[in-house]
Amino acid sequence: MKQGTMLVDPPPSPWNKGQLFSSASIEWGTPDDFFARLDEEFGGFGLDACASKENARCAKYIDRKQDSLSTEWTGGDSLMVWMNPPWGRQIGLFLRRAYEQSQRHGLTVVCLIPASTDTVYWRDWVWKAEEVRLVTGRLYFVRDDGHTGPATKGAAVVIYRPRWTLDRPSNVTLMAARP
Repeated sequence: MKQGTMLVDPPPSPWNKGQLFSSASIEWGTPDDFFARLDEEFGGFGLDACASKENARCAKYIDRKQDSLSTEWTGGDSLMVWMNPPWGRQIGLFLRRAYEQSQRHGLTVVCLIPASTDTVYWRDWVWKAEEVRLVTGRLYFVRDDGHTGPATKGAAVVIYRPRWTLDRPSNVTLMAARP
């Protein structure tokens, strides 16, 4: 470094400025290409358990008013459920609900969540999944206005399947953010 040169942090991205993963905004749409790969792999999701009209990935979806924490996840043409829950402090409640609904209704629930392995929700609910995929690379989320921007942290795909017994360890693998 030259003498007298100061290192300065770059200005914050207008995308992330005080919003991404803060309580100001916890709802971010799933990237199209990422969802399409999982949708194809699982044979087509019949329900989006955490969506808005603007970002729903399935014809049948549960929005904030319907409340996926209290609505039963039934109906749809498939036993496959997609869930990209709000990435806020209540994410553990959504993961608990995904696990319970999987067991109660014989559903496979595929969840996109932050890879925060040091959290209580991770300890209590992620390790109850049959499979955990740590996403390599950075996902670019979609806002309802169509703008995209990078996540500020890593992501994971958590897969709950019916009849998975909790005495077996989760299978952990890696999955690329982009093909």
